[in-house]
Amino acid sequence: MIDKKILDKVVIHKDQGYAFYFQHNDYIMKKVNGFEKDENSPHITFDTCFRLASVTKQFIALAIIQLVNNDKLAFSTKITDIFLDFPCYFDKITVQNLLNHTSGIYDYEDLPHKDDDKQIKDEDILSFLKTTTTTYFKPGTKYRYSNTAYILLGQIIERVTNKKLDTYLKENIFEKIGLIHTYVNNEGTTQIPSRAYGHLLQDEKIIVKDQYWCSATVSDGGIYSTINDLNKWIDYLLNDDFAKLKKTMFYPSVFDEKTTSYYGAGMRIYHFNNKDIYYHCGDTIGTNTFILFSPDVNLRCLFLTNMGNIDTENLKENIIKYLKEKD
Repeated sequence: MIDKKILDKVVIHKDQGYAFYFQHNDYIMKKVNGFEKDENSPHITFDTCFRLASVTKQFIALAIIQLVNNDKLAFSTKITDIFLDFPCYFDKITVQNLLNHTSGIYDYEDLPHKDDDKQIKDEDILSFLKTTTTTYFKPGTKYRYSNTAYILLGQIIERVTNKKLDTYLKENIFEKIGLIHTYVNNEGTTQIPSRAYGHLLQDEKIIVKDQYWCSATVSDGGIYSTINDLNKWIDYLLNDDFAKLKKTMFYPSVFDEKTTSYYGAGMRIYHFNNKDIYYHCGDTIGTNTFILFSPDVNLRCLFLTNMGNIDTENLKENIIKYLKEKD
């Protein structure tokens, strides 16, 4: 069965909650399984809201590109032009470095902490960055995936627009595209309908595990969305109206050896038979997400699960294997 081959290693339990959409040419496959939280909660559907984790970065990247197109910002803008009180080494870091993970700024996840520490917010990362004195490497010389960089991009959006991130994204992206079930989650404040809660598999038992000390940040992974909305998102990205921006978001600017793919702006690019496949994985406690599409191959795949313990990079590998078998 095609679904078993593609979902190999990412569906690990019969009661795992997930929503899955796959399309290749005229073939379409849809699957849902499990519950939003427990057996007393609603079944998962294509309108169930999952935390997107790092798939969030696509929306942040698009917001930045919009600001560049509106002359509110430039890819070459130095971070110290926006945050005047940042350490002087930030004058070597640009918006472009943040977008494609070549800034070298420190990972906030490495902060000393206890598992039961109070959750940190995006603005707390600004305070952390002010205490740093250097980068992992000279900005622009290497690739190192950075959640900190995208949190900083979210804060840049707020500074440049004088709007809260949730308001800006809702007005300029979500409502524009018609994403009626997509939300920026300010944990403890935002009410998300049909919300899927994270789970972990421990001793063959599925337990609820939805939050920990660094899961309440927004710009690196705090957007919630659904299969139906993400299909609209892909449609928008592939629409001709996006042509002027596409070359920026989909430009393979730096190679990531770990995933054998290039990184553009919130988007990984994998070359297959001289054709481009765009994808991104998301991973946070109790939740994993995956988005993949290619107009060159007439292919798309969406997978949202409220289960940890897996690596959705396996989905990309499974799909590549499937395509090779189809050749």
